[in-house]
Amino acid sequence: MTRPAPSPPRPRRSAGAPWGEEVRLRSAAAPGKRCGGAAAVRFNPCRVEAAAAAESMEKKRPPQGDASTLAMDRLSVYSIRLLAADMVDKASSGHLGAPFGCAPLANSLWGRIMKFSPRKRWINRDRFVLSAGHASAMQYVMLHLTGHGLGGPYDVSMEELKQFRQAGSSTPGHPEFRLTCGVEVTTGPLGQGFANAVGMAIAEAHLAARFNREGFPLFDYYVYCLAGDGCLMEGVASEAASLAGHLKLHKLIVFYDDNKITIDGKTDLSFSEDVGMRFTAYGWNVLHIENGDATDSTVYERAVQEAKGQTEKPTIVIMKTTIGAGAGQGIEGTAKAHGGKFSNLEALRAKWFSPEGLRRAGDEVDVCVADLVQAEIEAACPAGSNVLPKFHVPQAVLDKFREIGARGDRMADQWDELVQRYYRTFRASEPAIVADLENRMSGKYLIDDWQLKISEYLCKEQKAIYSQLRSLSNNFDVADEPLDDSAPEAKRRKVGDGKVKYKAGRVYVAEVLKSLVEMNPAIMGGSADVASSCGGHWPEIQGHFLPPSFGEKVPGANYKGRYIHFGVREHACLAILNGICSSSCLIPYSTLFTVFYQYGLPAIRMASISKFPVLYIGTHDSIDLGEDGPTHQPVEVLPQLRAMPNLLVIRPANVEEVVGSIQVFAEQYTGKQAISQYIDPKPLVRRPVFVMTSRGELGLPYKGNTSIKGQEGVWRGAYVIHDCMDELTVSLNGAGPPVRLSGACVPEHCRTLPDIVLIGSGQDVALVMRAKEILLQWSKTFNDKLRATFSGFPASASPANLSALLKVRIVSMPCWELFDEQDQEYQDSVLCSNYKEILRIYVEKAATKNTGHDKYAHMSVLMPSYGLSGKSADVEKKLEFTPEYIAAKVWSSWMDRGRILPTAGDEADRGFSTWVSHLGRRAGA
Repeated sequence: MTRPAPSPPRPRRSAGAPWGEEVRLRSAAAPGKRCGGAAAVRFNPCRVEAAAAAESMEKKRPPQGDASTLAMDRLSVYSIRLLAADMVDKASSGHLGAPFGCAPLANSLWGRIMKFSPRKRWINRDRFVLSAGHASAMQYVMLHLTGHGLGGPYDVSMEELKQFRQAGSSTPGHPEFRLTCGVEVTTGPLGQGFANAVGMAIAEAHLAARFNREGFPLFDYYVYCLAGDGCLMEGVASEAASLAGHLKLHKLIVFYDDNKITIDGKTDLSFSEDVGMRFTAYGWNVLHIENGDATDSTVYERAVQEAKGQTEKPTIVIMKTTIGAGAGQGIEGTAKAHGGKFSNLEALRAKWFSPEGLRRAGDEVDVCVADLVQAEIEAACPAGSNVLPKFHVPQAVLDKFREIGARGDRMADQWDELVQRYYRTFRASEPAIVADLENRMSGKYLIDDWQLKISEYLCKEQKAIYSQLRSLSNNFDVADEPLDDSAPEAKRRKVGDGKVKYKAGRVYVAEVLKSLVEMNPAIMGGSADVASSCGGHWPEIQGHFLPPSFGEKVPGANYKGRYIHFGVREHACLAILNGICSSSCLIPYSTLFTVFYQYGLPAIRMASISKFPVLYIGTHDSIDLGEDGPTHQPVEVLPQLRAMPNLLVIRPANVEEVVGSIQVFAEQYTGKQAISQYIDPKPLVRRPVFVMTSRGELGLPYKGNTSIKGQEGVWRGAYVIHDCMDELTVSLNGAGPPVRLSGACVPEHCRTLPDIVLIGSGQDVALVMRAKEILLQWSKTFNDKLRATFSGFPASASPANLSALLKVRIVSMPCWELFDEQDQEYQDSVLCSNYKEILRIYVEKAATKNTGHDKYAHMSVLMPSYGLSGKSADVEKKLEFTPEYIAAKVWSSWMDRGRILPTAGDEADRGFSTWVSHLGRRAGA
């Protein structure tokens, strides 16, 4: 094609002049129009013949888009790159290598491939996950161009782009769900987004299988993920990819940005495998784009069409790209391009955003781009300008993407109409399905009477327990049975003193979860190959989430199944749950040994940042695990989890608290909420919940003597379960008939304050209750001996009240986070932290020293180090976690209470000797 002469400068439009000429100029950029269109004809008639000749030649070309479309693609790519570069340059922070290298893909995805609605959170939208989260500048640019949140409080505006990486902006350094309109998941740690995308594909397959009917493809979206070399090196991506291939998730399409560069240099320093062969072995469809720098959007569109041409495998598209493509020698293709701003930004602007620079390149597509840029300069820049300014988007580019966004909004409205027709069509024949979908679409994922079966279960368990459970009187001598020191240690240590046979904590939580799962089809989850031990799978209720091809060998196997067999892939399991949760309409859960959650802590952390209400059930929570030894005894996991903001960690002490724990989680899904919003502007209302429970028996040796019950106690985070005073008959305010009240309900003027407050969680509440019985016995023996000492002396010489026993309050503290959210008055009423003379001691065999217990107690009895292998009773005796040892430590501390306590110190590890910390008072006490 003969290169046409440049058009002369166009006179600027005077004030009040009609906009017709500018509109004709911009029409040259519209997809489908030729570069030699209205603008060229209007201002350079000599190019008419050249344009006609070009048209003739274009018709003979392969179908790769005409010159105008190619020019529009090229200008869009340049605009994406330069806008991202301006953001990073202004912030003096960020990453440009991936935004430059993947700008052509971004242009094609948002410009031709994906269906999305910038106006609302359309459930059937295609999902985009930026697993390479450091390329966030590119994603924010695309959200701005397509008009996400336009005109609303969460508009991804040009001003927000200018505030990239600044405190308080909606354009943080890495994408964050709930913070930026259009961001599906929080990514950054490499590989997390890859696994999130697998979760989204699982959600699509399940929702489609449950709700879609012939002529009503309600759930029919694709999940697109952009991953880099680092993502594919991460183990979590390998785990997730393996599972995705096994599950045949064909609506998952991953673009692999294969630029051969990491921060430290070329990937061949550490990464030499054949990625294509690896993913072929995983069962993926593997496609290649040899020139991933191509700006022609049809290159990527053809790859997607090929991926969609099969329905048996997920697809990975391996794109050979150049990191920092177009940035110039010394930057592009090197590790320097990965992070930081480009020093030659203005040279790049002159190259891509000035007619002269574009024509100088000698590329025929760039010549057409030069015409578009020339027109934009004349329309939008001051006279004499020869380059477009910083943070400028050519109007033609903006119009293109805004029209695509508007088209997606119309598609979302059409989908809403389809849903309404679905309701009308199937309400009579499938009322349960329609009601379920209506509820989920309104944000209500649980049925109205979701607590019914749970309540029935609790009543049954309480009846079996309380009919045999004895009481412990603070007078001690009226206790049903004192501790039998002659009984074998293992028998004496058994919870319930042999009269009540409790179930294991893992059994209680599994049975409560079953009651919830059975009635609520929105609940979907799985386990990493330990469901037979932890619970969490009921095939007759949930079936199996597997490809329909498994139906012949696994009964109930199809995509309708609500139980996912994650295999031994803990990290992927938890990251996949985040993707399921982000997809809406499903409630995700997992069951694992507590210690194995350490494999997936980064995914739990992402859920906490995102406020994803995921349920984690961790069993085998302490040294009670026994024979598997210290490798499986999670003495440090509980403090790790408590340290995560936004995560509720609940360690229940009995079946009532187990029920309360599940209720705390489930209540987050009961209220109808608008799910059309990307952003949650309210205070924290949803968050993940971790319920940690035991391998062995879970229950209390005595009845509580206060009015507050375990379920309510969980909601408050901590409560008095056994007070230092028994029921009293009092007259309230001195008027009216006497009323029988228990400890916590007794008015302040009638209440007896404790000498000691013992605090525990989980099985340790039973432990401190047994220790209380011993302390009362010792106190009585001590007083008897003291009384005998003064026998024969005048009464005036004897100490007063020799019959008074030690006053001990037992506090169950299942959840620190919920307790910290209570007002100071309630906290003080439980812990007596406003009384300096009351000794508070925390006992917890599931936690190690220096992990925060000093917020609540003067002293704490915690794990000194890791555990050891053996029978649980023997291990606990060896590590001094028996009632006798705890009572002895408490007694000695009480005897020493008058001395000056040492300040907090980092004492040496004492091996198998339990470490008793001497810590400061709780803040604010």
